[in-house]
Formats: sequence, C-alpha cells, structure tokens
Amino acid sequence: MNEISLIYINEIFGPTIQGEGPNVGVKTMFVRVVGCDSKCVWCDSKYAWDIKTATASYSGKELGKVLVDECKKRNTFHVVLTGGNPCLYNFKDTINILHENNINVDIETQGTIFPKWLYMCDLIVFSPKPPSSTMKDVYDKIDEYLKWLKKSSLHNCICIKIPIFNKEDFIFAEKYYNLVENYDNVKLYLSVGNDNVNEEGDISKRILEKYKQVIEWSIQSNLKHVYIIPQVHTLIWGNKNGV
Repeated sequence: MNEISLIYINEIFGPTIQGEGPNVGVKTMFVRVVGCDSKCVWCDSKYAWDIKTATASYSGKELGKVLVDECKKRNTFHVVLTGGNPCLYNFKDTINILHENNINVDIETQGTIFPKWLYMCDLIVFSPKPPSSTMKDVYDKIDEYLKWLKKSSLHNCICIKIPIFNKEDFIFAEKYYNLVENYDNVKLYLSVGNDNVNEEGDISKRILEKYKQVIEWSIQSNLKHVYIIPQVHTLIWGNKNGV
C-alpha cells in the first residue's frame, strides 16, 4: 500500500498521560490520524476512520513544526502517533524534526503495514487485533518484521499490546507470547478491552472487574514474562475523547 502524501489529522490533543503500554503515565501529546485499514467492531475511535472527517492536512515537515511548537508551549517532550493507522502515511520528515528538538516519538499501529520510516520511532507498539475484533490475524507479518529488525541489527524498543475482551482473545495472545520470547527487545502487554465505548460517566468499576478477570486468566496460564494493565485513561476519564 502506498503512503498518502499529505498527513490527514483527526486531532492533536494533550498533554495528557499515556494510558497504556511501556510508557504508561508519561506526559504525552497525541496525534490521531484519519483513516484505518482495520474496522474492529469494538473500536473506540471509529470517528477517525473516514478521511472526510479530517480537521487538517499537513506535509510531514509542516506537521513536525506544528508539533514542536505545541510541545514547547506545553512543556511536553513525548509524542504518540496513533489512529486509525499512522502507517498509512509518511512520517519520516515529522520524526526527523521532532528528534532534532529532542522530542521522543512513539507509534501505535495494527501491524498490517510496515513503512520504511517505522524503525525511526523510539517505541513501536504493535497492536494485533484478537478474534473479538473480527479482523484477520497479522502474526506472520509481525514475525517477519521482527526478524528483519534483528537481521538489520536495529534495536528499537518494541512491544506487542493486545486488548483482551474474552477468553478466546486471551488464548490468541498466548501465541504472541511464544513469539516475543524469541526476542530480547520485545515485550508483551495485555490490556483490558473496553466493550462499551458509548457508556457515559464513571466506567472504572466495569474496567477493573474485567482487569481482575484477565489477571486471573494469566495466573492460571503458562505466561511468565507478560505485563497486564488496564487502560489507565478509562479509569480516570471514562470514554471521554481528547484525554
């Protein structure tokens, strides 16, 4: 798939905290792109699927300058590219400009597309979609990319983060556990799926009950090196967007 020349942005928001993965709790600016090649039934950002919903479009250099200005104004030096799927676009120039200004760049992506610039990110978070999503598994694609990184002697910080909605999803994640065990620089994170993204108000009780269930499944399994975390932002802000 060819990368789109302009970068269509649904929203730039923050600073807030990163609510998932290895950098949970880090003060962060988020860049949410428009467009996605996956259509998960429980997606919490369906509003970013359609390119017609874009609030702005930038060249890579233009976006880099905008983000540097925003980060400096807000005293934030951590940016996350998310979506949708940011790998639909070319972020090479954006990442170069951010790195020149000592701003770290993480990316969250499905593992369906692997653009040449992907290795430039300080943290790559692959989030393969489990059976509950109704999407096709991308295990072979991620395995192939990890092998390429290793062969290329690139030592990016990488994690695989899988949302768990039910026991079938947990069994799906066990396959990825066996994959990450082959790589010293890859860690597996299981996050708690939010199966009602339209519920208003405090949803923390529901999320924590599901979190407890995933922990219990893990305790009963053969998984050893795995990190189980809730989506911290849902505990604080529920389904509110832009936080």
